[in-house]
Amino acid sequence: MYPGYSGIVQYGHRAFLAMALGFALLLNAFLITNFYWTALITASQRNILLIALFGTWVVLMIAAAYWKSRLDAAAKPEHHDETLRQTICHYLRGDWFAAESQILPYLKKYPKDIEMLLLQATMYRHAERYEEAQMVLDKLCLLQNSQHWHTEINAERTLIAAALK
Repeated sequence: MYPGYSGIVQYGHRAFLAMALGFALLLNAFLITNFYWTALITASQRNILLIALFGTWVVLMIAAAYWKSRLDAAAKPEHHDETLRQTICHYLRGDWFAAESQILPYLKKYPKDIEMLLLQATMYRHAERYEEAQMVLDKLCLLQNSQHWHTEINAERTLIAAALK
């Protein structure tokens, strides 16, 4: 409902924050003018301001949706879903070699794919390659959007620490 809010929550990008703050300032200015300084504007001016506020809301919602779709497209490579699906199939079968043979070439092309890196760390943990799993998790923590996966990364670290004891 609020322009830029979902982008702030999902990406924390400054453009979404600017949209949300800009609209909040306009809305607050309208509300103050309408309810506090009632003698400042007439009823027809108030209606024009309401239409302008609604138009601003529509434009900012469209802009936020556009930027969100661009960020989503940039974050996910074209063949991400198919490669991830195939790799998960190999992983669930316990075929670590086949899973790794799909992960490594994919990560050479897209080294910042968080989901694939997390799958690689989990696969290394299951294959009892704990040092490599720790290195992948350390690399994963350095990526920009890794804070969204904080719980899963910490769970992997806990499982690795338990396995090393």
